[in-house]
Amino acid sequence: MTRLLEQTSGPLSREELIALVTRAHLGSASADARHAGATLAAHSRLPRPVAENLGAGFGQWDFFPEIADIVDFALAYVPPTTQEELWTLARTWAADDAASRPTLMTLVGRDILDHELRRIDVPSLRELVDEPKRARARELRMKLGLDVPPLAPTKPAAGAPRATATGKPKSAPPAPKREIPTRMPKPEFKAPAKPAPPPAAKRFRHPKFGDGVLRAQDGAGPEAKLTIEFDSGPKTLLARFVTELLP
Repeated sequence: MTRLLEQTSGPLSREELIALVTRAHLGSASADARHAGATLAAHSRLPRPVAENLGAGFGQWDFFPEIADIVDFALAYVPPTTQEELWTLARTWAADDAASRPTLMTLVGRDILDHELRRIDVPSLRELVDEPKRARARELRMKLGLDVPPLAPTKPAAGAPRATATGKPKSAPPAPKREIPTRMPKPEFKAPAKPAPPPAAKRFRHPKFGDGVLRAQDGAGPEAKLTIEFDSGPKTLLARFVTELLP
């Protein structure tokens, strides 16, 4: 039986917070994780949902920061009080995000902005934070003078004409003509195929939660949402954060 984390009655030291959050991140029961998140939030001036997720280890992260860095970031955070301070926060997040730096601002800077904009109204920043389309969000960042990630190199579309040594595109050969039958062929009867046996359940590996079995999938590709049953319980993650285990 998992032992719940000890309830605390007063402020914890930095070292005690690091120990508490470490136990939560190492796969403790959900009640332990929630307690660690609530405790870190009580010691920090971060927006409460952000601090709780950091302390509990909840989130779909591109990298896993050191626990000491999480605690130090939460303890050092000072909420902005003016629009200029909020712009400074936005510029810091955009710079780290554009450079793909492994910082806490890269992970949760956008979430912090989302919450702080509820206190300090900056319509242009609110439009950026609320924009779901990447291309449009990139345009807004450039318009606001914020750093943007470099564009990935594009590959020529299949069948597109390729450039020759002279620099002029080489035209594709003409497609062969298809003969049109004068009479429709008689349809051929084919017995329906027997249904194939259901495939074996897919298994995935996550750097924190370990190995698990796929229970549900929403979408396709790296942005698909996968519900995976781990030993610590079901988790819903993006496909790009897990590795499929081949049979």
